[in-house]
Amino acid sequence: MNQPVILAVILNWRQAEATIACVRNLQGSAYPCLDILVIDNHSGDNSASVLRQSLPEVLVEETPENLGFAGGCNHGLQFAKEHGYEWTLLLNNDTFAAIDMVSHLVEEIEEDLALLSPKVYYTKDPKRIWFAGGQRHAWLLEMYGTGKGKKESSKWSQSKDVDYLVGTCLLVNMQAASQVGFLDERYFMYYEDLDWCLRFQEAKYRLRLVAKAHLFHDVSLSSGGEGSPHHRYYLARSSILFFHRHAGRGIPILIFCYRSLSALKAVISFLLHGRWETAVAYLRGLHDGFQLTRKEKEAKD
Repeated sequence: MNQPVILAVILNWRQAEATIACVRNLQGSAYPCLDILVIDNHSGDNSASVLRQSLPEVLVEETPENLGFAGGCNHGLQFAKEHGYEWTLLLNNDTFAAIDMVSHLVEEIEEDLALLSPKVYYTKDPKRIWFAGGQRHAWLLEMYGTGKGKKESSKWSQSKDVDYLVGTCLLVNMQAASQVGFLDERYFMYYEDLDWCLRFQEAKYRLRLVAKAHLFHDVSLSSGGEGSPHHRYYLARSSILFFHRHAGRGIPILIFCYRSLSALKAVISFLLHGRWETAVAYLRGLHDGFQLTRKEKEAKD
């Protein structure tokens, strides 16, 4: 197939050094037709000027406010749409791509594929998998079978169609995205990628994990690390939105029971380990998620 010109979109929020490292790594890609757009998501510091000074060959745009992960990505997707790109690579700034990652993703492009993802490894343990595609539980809608924490083996060596992909790195079919719509900005952060996957599948598009494409991820740098109060707040808030909106795809009563028990287990674990701030943030996220779904329901009524 012809090699399409890919626009890589990388978000920055108060992490200019990490973003510069990510961009410079991507500039070493073996793929010859790659443009890069950096979006400073209203950092409120000198990030944008540092990025422009350090990366003079890269276009840097600033948003008027912090749009969250979904809104920041949508800013880049809209730019791609307006400038005629057929495929856009959404890439976290806390990642490092293998030199042939983009090439392997492009090799597996097909018209009915909406999203393609590389296999993702931990940067600090590059033989250990962080994400290798996810399947969806038919009753609970939960994601499973991602390979998280597993050592590389032949089990994870084949490309495959999947139910879920995550937003760490996605090669996006712009025609499909224009048809289905961009990321839902009401999530702000987390679960917007899973919501997108469901909407693409509803429109009869496929999602694919490309096993030969490799990415290395410094997990959750932008939210302070996995398990941080900020991380747990948005996970809790967005989970309420996601399961409330999509419960009809599974068995609602089972989803409610499972999620309730999961939330109780999480809070008890935080308290037993003395993580009071994280427990409070998690509970606040659940509360705010319920409040948002209630307001949405009232607006519809």
